[in-house]
Amino acid sequence: MSTDTLTQRPSYERDLLAQLTRRWGRRVAVKKDELDLDGHFDPGLPDFPEHLVPVFALPGVEPLDPAARRQILAAAWIAYNAKTAAIENEIILPACRLMLEERIPVRRDDVSYTALHQTIVDEHFHILMCQNAVGVTKRRRELDGLAFDPRGWAVVQGLDLAREGLSGLDRDLVEIAFSLAAETTISGFLSSLATAQDIQPMNRITVDMHRRDESGHAVVFRELAGSLYRSLDAAERALFRDALISGLAAFRAADLDPWVGVAAAGGLRIETGQLAEWASARPAPRRDTGPLQLLLDDLGIDPSLVEAVPRHG
Repeated sequence: MSTDTLTQRPSYERDLLAQLTRRWGRRVAVKKDELDLDGHFDPGLPDFPEHLVPVFALPGVEPLDPAARRQILAAAWIAYNAKTAAIENEIILPACRLMLEERIPVRRDDVSYTALHQTIVDEHFHILMCQNAVGVTKRRRELDGLAFDPRGWAVVQGLDLAREGLSGLDRDLVEIAFSLAAETTISGFLSSLATAQDIQPMNRITVDMHRRDESGHAVVFRELAGSLYRSLDAAERALFRDALISGLAAFRAADLDPWVGVAAAGGLRIETGQLAEWASARPAPRRDTGPLQLLLDDLGIDPSLVEAVPRHG
């Protein structure tokens, strides 16, 4: 199709949000048949990739028998879902509801409202997907008592710290900036599980369904956060940029206490200090910032903002 033909199309056909909302019923997990979780569970396969479990790499950890390793990998899968649900509940959903409020200066039209409500439905369904998958794992691996504090994750704690002492629009901007960091960088981590062929089919398929939805959410948050940023004054823009940096750092920060609980599921006793020492000696995990870079380019923000985000936690 020629460039001239594209520019002659009606504006609503060139609107990314309009395109997404029209395709929603055909592309999202909530509109598809539910996965037969027990039917895709293979008790002989691990529940989580070993290379993503730091407790196995700690110096001085004694070799574990296969049964203990299996339980730790199952607990790691449960922890992953607990963190995912916490991010959705504590960061993404509140930001979506904020952007629906008239006082928040984002794009205001039927398409943006539809896109936000569709995103809210998606995120609630992702939480249900996590709960259902964890339910099977707990039952099949006999880990019914394993639970994680939703406020015990570094990224949730990072948001609490970033908005401490703030109120009004300043607090709102911090919350939306953190959600932007989440929705534009999560696909990379999801992909590491969605493409892991040596783990539970149930787990891989569940994560892949989530990952496909998040590619659309990145567009929604880019479009709405872009409209928000353009409406801010210089001081508000600086606050938003600083919060975005804090959000990116928080998403790269090491979780300590949850991994202690994961290790304990296999009878391995470790301390947070061991994890902190190990994590400080390793580079922070990379996150795919491509979708975010598109927004920064569009807004004229220096891309180095996300190229060397410091690690904390």
